[in-house]
Amino acid sequence: MRGALVTLALLAAWAAAAPASGLSGQDGEERSAAPEAPDGDRGWLGAVLGRRPDRNRFIGGLWAMHPFEPQFPELDGTRGFGGLYGHWFGATFINSYGERTFIFGVERNWLAVRRGPFGVGSGYRVGVITGYDERLMELARHTPVLPFGGVLVWTQLGPVGIDSYYVYRAITLEVSVVF
Repeated sequence: MRGALVTLALLAAWAAAAPASGLSGQDGEERSAAPEAPDGDRGWLGAVLGRRPDRNRFIGGLWAMHPFEPQFPELDGTRGFGGLYGHWFGATFINSYGERTFIFGVERNWLAVRRGPFGVGSGYRVGVITGYDERLMELARHTPVLPFGGVLVWTQLGPVGIDSYYVYRAITLEVSVVF
């Protein structure tokens, strides 16, 4: 429950700050954890909220593993697809329990470094997810829509992106085409 409240608080803080803070990152050249303000320092809130990613992409391959769950020890394909445009993220896949899952949220970069066609970075995703029941967590017994939040690391070589994302009890691996 505490994780759900933290996720909702982060999402609310981001939503409150984003329209007025100029977090658009339109120049496409991310160099630091937060965009430069006129004085060169956005403070701790800007560093936590991060920047809008410049990697619009179609996610065509999704795999997941649950290293802390003995019933799902191996990396397994999830039969799904998704995408990211601006900072809006969405996907659908078959989860480890065999249920259709929909996920929607925002993605932000804390750090992005580019050298020619190669790039690496880190950030986070927060949002909502459907398709789980009490087998995942007790809160899912009471609501069909759950909050989520997790840490993202990525690499890109030309138009191919590979992202790894950790949330709650799962690690995902995604392969995407960047446009």
